[in-house]
Amino acid sequence: MTNDRTQPSDPDSRRLIVRRYAIVAAILIAIALSNAFSEHTDLASFGDALPLWKPLVWEFSSVILVGALIPVLAWFNRRFPIAVRRWYRAAPIHLLATLPFSIVHVAGMVGLRSLAYAIVGETYHFGPVLPNWLYEYRKDFVTYWVILAFLCLSEAWRYWRAMQMARSTPAPATPAQVRESMPVRPDKLVVRKLNREFILDTADIVRVESDGNYVTVHANGATYQLRGTLAGLSKRLDDRRFVQVHRSQVVNIDHIREIQPWDHGDYRVLLKDGNVVNFSRRYRARLQQLFEPPAEARPESAARH
Repeated sequence: MTNDRTQPSDPDSRRLIVRRYAIVAAILIAIALSNAFSEHTDLASFGDALPLWKPLVWEFSSVILVGALIPVLAWFNRRFPIAVRRWYRAAPIHLLATLPFSIVHVAGMVGLRSLAYAIVGETYHFGPVLPNWLYEYRKDFVTYWVILAFLCLSEAWRYWRAMQMARSTPAPATPAQVRESMPVRPDKLVVRKLNREFILDTADIVRVESDGNYVTVHANGATYQLRGTLAGLSKRLDDRRFVQVHRSQVVNIDHIREIQPWDHGDYRVLLKDGNVVNFSRRYRARLQQLFEPPAEARPESAARH
């Protein structure tokens, strides 16, 4: 198991961190309440009447300091992670870290208790420093390793979750894959004229024109009428070759000779057969896109590779 040296910054990871500390806070509060009421009950059973606020102060002063030290311990664990293969390098460092962890915990705990007692006009006595600290250190030693185990397991779960999401998220398709996934359109078109059926190569179609409830196909110097709409026939043609230049015109870009500027920002398309069709500026972006080479085929892209 490995630990990241930096905290993730994406919103999902931040929510995960907040949720993790919220769970820890809830556990610490539950432990403090349970211990405080247990101590109050035990002392009362021996005839030692003790105000409830005192065991509450004792327990909550401890868990408040533990909660405040968890982010510090998380940072320290990122600096010296407990890795599966090199645990023996970080373990001695964490063993030594239990000493300052306990010292800070006990000192802060005593400070909070003294403050709480002073507010009600009493004095808190910790007792002999060394024996009492050694008593607290035994508990702090266990607490340190429990927190460390929780942090390591949490990081392992976050890493596993990220790997699962990465596996389930498909990689973005490359331009070549996009082209391969495009629907294959037939390169032949069957048209009817004079009660006869003609099979046209779509490469020979110069343009298709809307004509009421029909469309007129211009190919090989002849015209053919089909019943239907321009949009419907366009779906049967290769959209890498046929492009709409006007609401009533679709042209084959292989048969374009020249594009000429016209009135009000519009254009005219001069075809190789000499015909001219209007070209509305609203369709220019699509036509320009078809004439541009794919990104991976551009010279600057090849230079980068």
